[in-house]
Amino acid sequence: MLPKQSDNGMEGDDEREEESEEENSEAEEEEEDEPRLKYQRMGGSVPTLLQSDAASCIAVAERMIALGTHSGLVHILDFIGNQVKEFSAHSAAVNDICFDVEGEYIGSCSDDGSVVINSLFTEDKMQFEYHRPMKAIALDPDYARKSSRRFVTGGLAGHVYFNVKKWIGYRDQVLHSGEGPIHVVKWRSSLVAWANDAGVKVYDAANDQRITFIERPRGSPRPELLLPHLVWQDDTLLVIGWGTSVKIASIGTNQNTGASGTLPMSSMNKVDIVASFQTTYFISGIAPFGDSLVVLAYIPGEEDGEDFCSTVPSRQGNAQRPEVRVVTWNNDELATDALPVHGFEHYKAKDYSLAHAPFSGSSYAGGQWAAGDEPFYYVVSPKDVVIAKPRDAEDHISWLLQHGWHEKALEAVEAGQGRSELVDEVGSRYLDHLIVERKYAEAASLCPKLLRGSASAWERWVFHFAHLRQLPVLVPYMPTENPKLRDTAYEVALVALATNPSFHTDLLSTIKSWPPVIYSVLPIISAIEPQHNTSSMTDALKEALAELYLIDGQYEKAFALYADLMKPDVFDFIEKHNLHDAIREKVAQLMMIDCKRAIPLLILHRDLISPQDVVSQLMAAKNKFDVRHFLHLYLHSLFESNPHAGKDFHDMQVELYADYDKKTLLPFLRSSQHYTLEKAYDICVKRDLLREQVFILGRMGNSKQALAVIINKLGDIEEAIEFVSMQHDDDLWEELIKQCLNKPEMVGVLLEHTVGNLDPLYIVNMVPNGLEIPRLRDRLVKIITDYRTETSLRHGCNDILKADCVNLLIKYYKEARRAIYLSNEEDGARSKRDKNRASQFADRYLSVRSMEVKSKTRGGTRCCVCFDPFSIQNVSIIAFFCCHAYHTTCLMDSTISISQQQKKPPTPTKPPDELSYYEYDNGGAENDEDEDASLGSPQMRCILCTTAAG
Repeated sequence: MLPKQSDNGMEGDDEREEESEEENSEAEEEEEDEPRLKYQRMGGSVPTLLQSDAASCIAVAERMIALGTHSGLVHILDFIGNQVKEFSAHSAAVNDICFDVEGEYIGSCSDDGSVVINSLFTEDKMQFEYHRPMKAIALDPDYARKSSRRFVTGGLAGHVYFNVKKWIGYRDQVLHSGEGPIHVVKWRSSLVAWANDAGVKVYDAANDQRITFIERPRGSPRPELLLPHLVWQDDTLLVIGWGTSVKIASIGTNQNTGASGTLPMSSMNKVDIVASFQTTYFISGIAPFGDSLVVLAYIPGEEDGEDFCSTVPSRQGNAQRPEVRVVTWNNDELATDALPVHGFEHYKAKDYSLAHAPFSGSSYAGGQWAAGDEPFYYVVSPKDVVIAKPRDAEDHISWLLQHGWHEKALEAVEAGQGRSELVDEVGSRYLDHLIVERKYAEAASLCPKLLRGSASAWERWVFHFAHLRQLPVLVPYMPTENPKLRDTAYEVALVALATNPSFHTDLLSTIKSWPPVIYSVLPIISAIEPQHNTSSMTDALKEALAELYLIDGQYEKAFALYADLMKPDVFDFIEKHNLHDAIREKVAQLMMIDCKRAIPLLILHRDLISPQDVVSQLMAAKNKFDVRHFLHLYLHSLFESNPHAGKDFHDMQVELYADYDKKTLLPFLRSSQHYTLEKAYDICVKRDLLREQVFILGRMGNSKQALAVIINKLGDIEEAIEFVSMQHDDDLWEELIKQCLNKPEMVGVLLEHTVGNLDPLYIVNMVPNGLEIPRLRDRLVKIITDYRTETSLRHGCNDILKADCVNLLIKYYKEARRAIYLSNEEDGARSKRDKNRASQFADRYLSVRSMEVKSKTRGGTRCCVCFDPFSIQNVSIIAFFCCHAYHTTCLMDSTISISQQQKKPPTPTKPPDELSYYEYDNGGAENDEDEDASLGSPQMRCILCTTAAG
């Protein structure tokens, strides 16, 4: 369809011409549709070869092309058309050619009745004679990889031969016969399809079974006049073009159970016709084109009439040009191209053939191209070979530009891989078109894509937009690197934003996003400063100016603007750049931004800005906000930091506390000495702050009046007692008692709380006779009980102290009576101790003590019985904490003799290493003598100390 005029940007004569041609036919409009394919004649050796011969068939492999001629020759060509090899295979016209999938072998058949298979890379050649003209051949796709060397062929005899190499030689098997000549054979994977006069049959070579039969379309020309065409689109789709009919058959696979009942066998016996349609032209060739089809169409002449199925154009020079049509499976035509083939006037439908390039995993019979591959189609006539291939991105772009569709051309450039020159051309033409249409914003948005990395192009368009006074719309798209423009371009752009209030927000975002090194800030500052304090000075422009001051290092000017703009991060800005001197004139703004951060800042730097200056600035701004609340917060924090720093404003603080923080007023009154008591009292009276009145009256010396306020207005006798206690005035106690005598409840409370302050008997004696005091009995009981409790606690504490002293003395005494056993078998004794009683900590502690004793005994200490020096290497020793030490044998003998003298049965002795009493012990108080006796351990004591004690 023709593009709309608004899309290609054309005006004037073209538009009027369209209006004048509204009655053009639909066929003429369809001619403007973009072609799907582009064409070129095959050059190289082909023109020379066809001067004296005529092409009859063609086959295409992945690396080469084979062209058969009427003289029986088979030419091997490259894709340009240069001849690589030639086979003199036959003595008559070559009817069909076929490659295997590897492109190593080529098979051909001819009217001379022979089938020849040649190796393209060796001298291997096989020839088979069938003695009747052979019309079709198909090699096994795996012909080169398998030793069976299978192929299928057929001809006028009506037999379909399946040739297989066996151990005794090549053998032919007749797959089918008796239904007329075989016109075409195609082999894909394990499926073989052929067409005869009756229709199309499909055979499964893997399972040796015939799958289906598709009947010849009714009314189609005789096969000898118009050949049927078969092509495998993939392993399961067979495309059939016959006469004016197209059918697409899908061959499915069924799973059948094998003879054993266990193993499944695949059987391809499910065939569905998934698409079918009729054409108005003869089909001279058909091939897949993605999800569509490419059809080589032969248009019948007018003299043929409507019934072209029974007639064929003659050689009278009036045939029409063949057409290549791209159609869908529903016969929707996507593109139609007429081919100017040499001598087309004299050709019949069967004189043309169509082949397409095979792809990986497929034979020339069909296949889809992989990603990145392009299908090639070869239209063969007797004297010409035309190559058709899909139009690429550059072809598409050129066509769009020719028709004025700049936007679509740009989209194609972005999606395709066009040459850089083509991209520049599209971009330049598109931008010019948009400028003419006054679509400045759209043109600006496309500049990054169209101008890309060309600094000169960018600068040219920047100044062009500036000349048109449309530079602000281009600024967001200007690059700051790759490429980097001259600083003048950036300065011109920023000044253009600054002089237009509508773009002040864009100016701010641009300054924040652009690196400051790419332009000079002074020209922009000079352009903005004259607007200060004018109606055109917006908040966005102020912030932009502050950013420029910041870039230029003028921090104080930037701070002043940030403070006026109430920026929350101004406090961080102050700390970062040490601008504490600059806050002197911006107290009110800082308090309004964030008083919680401003107040500590002002207090910390009160040497730079005094409390008087802070208060005066806040008072000057009383019309802008609630000044008194900020004054309260500031003076309160100042008082907490230094009670004397704001002493001149303590009178003001009393009123501020009374209004904003009544709970803190009383602590303030108690802490401060710099407020006027009379003024403070008046404020408290006006606001009925009773406790504050009591405190002020007390400080003024009016204790009795303060006491009267507590009793008469507060009615809190406990607070009255506390107040009187703090005054330390006996007369005030008298006053308290007098004022309470008329109030029985207060007398009772007074009795409860005077313990420790007054003698309760004194109060009782002053109570008038007959005065009924509520709960008097309970309160008297409580007074007596409290007294008894206090006395009991004192006696109990004394008893506990005495008991602790006695227990500690006993523990010390018992520790002093313990003994320590020392011997050479220290390791064995340690192991026994670990198993029986002592903990690891006790062992470590006593080991240290043992080493101390050893050091003393090695120094010349003598046994207290025999007075011989100790020899720690040979004799065991027992030492006591009284500093007496004995040989073990001497101590045991002395113990026995003392026992005999006292006429006591001697205690049975144990070897020293078995005496638990001599083991290393921690001296715990829990192991007393009674426990040792109950365990049967020997009561070993120091001989000298025991004797002395006795």
